[in-house]
This record gives sequence, C-alpha cells and structure tokens, in this order.
Amino acid sequence: MTTRVRRPWLLMALLFASVAVTSLALGTGQVGLRALGGALDALCLYELSVVTAAIAISNARAELPPRAFAGESVRIAVEIATRARGVGKWERRAELSLEWEGHREPSDAVNAVAWRKWREGCRVELEACSLRRGRYALSAVRVLWADAFGLVAVERRLPVQRAIAVYPKLVPVDDWVGEIEQRIRAQGLTAREADMAPTGGVAPYRPGERLSLMHWPTSLRTGDLYAREMAAEGLRPWRIVPWIRPGDPPHAAERALSVVLSIFVYGRRRGLPMECVIPAGQGHRPAWRRCRTLDEAGVALADIDLCVGTAPRGADVPQWPAAVYVTAGTWQGREPTRGGRALVVSAADG
Repeated sequence: MTTRVRRPWLLMALLFASVAVTSLALGTGQVGLRALGGALDALCLYELSVVTAAIAISNARAELPPRAFAGESVRIAVEIATRARGVGKWERRAELSLEWEGHREPSDAVNAVAWRKWREGCRVELEACSLRRGRYALSAVRVLWADAFGLVAVERRLPVQRAIAVYPKLVPVDDWVGEIEQRIRAQGLTAREADMAPTGGVAPYRPGERLSLMHWPTSLRTGDLYAREMAAEGLRPWRIVPWIRPGDPPHAAERALSVVLSIFVYGRRRGLPMECVIPAGQGHRPAWRRCRTLDEAGVALADIDLCVGTAPRGADVPQWPAAVYVTAGTWQGREPTRGGRALVVSAADG
C-alpha cells in the first residue's frame, strides 16, 4: 500500500500562509486581515481533511469473474474500506483505476456504472467493455482522492490479487462441424481403438478373436484358452489443433483460435468425443497439451502468443487419425493430410 500526495508544496504553502495571516491579524486587529485569515484557516482545514480522508482508506477488495469470452463486457466490483466513518460522502471527488500485471489490460475502457456508499466505505461497479483474449492478473486498485477546487490530490495504491482468463470468442461453426464429421466418417477415421489398447490383463478367449491376442502362458497353465484383455471400445476423439504461423495476420490468427474453441464447444455439446491439442515448446518436435474440458481448452488458447505462434517453422506435422488442423489462412508447408489421416480447415473460409 503506497500513498502519494500530488502538489504537496501547495498544501505546505497554504498552511504557512494561513499561520502568517492569522498571526498578523491577531497582532494588528484589522477586520480585513481577520477575515482573510479565517478564510485561509477554513481552506487549510478543508484540504487537510481531504488528505486525512484519503489516508484513512485501509484496503480494497475486488470481485471479477474467473473467465469470460473475447468481445464480451464484464462487471468488476471494487469495495473500498476506510478507518474513518462518513468518508463515503467524498465519492464524487474520487477516481478509481485498475492496475494489471505486465501492463496488459483486458479492455480499452473501464467505466464506473454504479456507486454505493456506507459508513465504512463504498462499493463501485466498473464495466470493462470489449474484452481481449488473454490471461490477466489484477494487482492493485488506485484511488485518486481530490478536493473540490483541484488544488490537492492524494493517490492511494491498494494491493489486490485477482485474475481473469479471457477465452477466444465463440463463432458459429455448425456448417464446419457437419462437413468435418462427414469427411472424418468418409475416411474411416472413427475406427474402434480396442485392438490397440491392451490393459495388461487376460480374459477368456472368445471365438472369432485374433489368434495374435492369445496369451499362451496362461492358456497352457490353466488348460483353457485365454487372450489379452483389451480396453473398452470407444471412438477416437477429434483432435482440434490450432496451426498458426508466427507471420500470420493477428486478426486472422485470432479468428483461427475462435474457430478452434467453437468447434470444441459445439462438438462437446453434441456429445462428440473432442480434444483440443495445443502445441507447446519449440523445435521440430514440440510437446502437445491435450485439453478435454472447456476451461482447460480456454486457458490454453488464452495463453497463446501470436508473435510466437503454435507452428514453429520446420516443425513436423503429426499424422494423427481424426485430427483437424485449423489455420489462419491457406496451408503453407508440409501437407498434413497424407494418407487421409488429418483434415485442414482454414478460418478464412468462414
């Protein structure tokens, strides 16, 4: 918590002038000097009360939603507590501003829309309009307390620890999902995975199973036929991958991230198996982060730096089954659809 008084020399000069004129008025007894001294005393006491009221502010507390989507507006509630009662009457002379870590703000404008006061402080509701994608941490609330004449102002910095993740904007993707689903089914990419997922256990052999699954040690020991137990059958999940080059236009790259999250959300709502796969790291073999929930996918997409991109130059393109690569423009570089194992969707086509 820090306090800074703007133009403190003016307050000191006013104080000295008040003392000097009052002493002179008491010594001479002139009515004019007494009136001037009384006015200076009243003004000095008023300015000192403004400074005292600002210093009496003890702490601040902020409430903001943990997540939102780009382009939306959110309400941020700030409660200011004070050690002096009745300070809420100064609300018209106070200005609030939010301080975010890293000098990145989630929106261009934050406006006060409601102000409610009580004895121990006040509550201000701020509206942040047209949010930008990213993760933001609120570090402090700045309160600027000024007098009615604009002579002296006191700035208080009150630490606050809050964070908000702004996910990419959701866009209509009904036609895209329908087309992708048809192409995946046409290519047979939703085959069952049971034949490639052994559990490590054994189960009685069922007629019709492949002989390669036979577990001969158990069969010879028990005298009955046993086979390796396989995992429960399930459809391969769609892997939605943002493939953004460092040189892609920012607006096109942002739209590609929106398409990725929109396809993921739309597919999950329809009960389709979905994974949002985010490339991480540099080099020819980047690491891959699999996201299976909205919050996991939204946070991962919010953290993407468009200057770095998600597709390092020269990186190998994994040939996953049922993978959908979403690009910011036309595909450049190595084609990922070799063998019909992946699909490429350009966000510029929508």
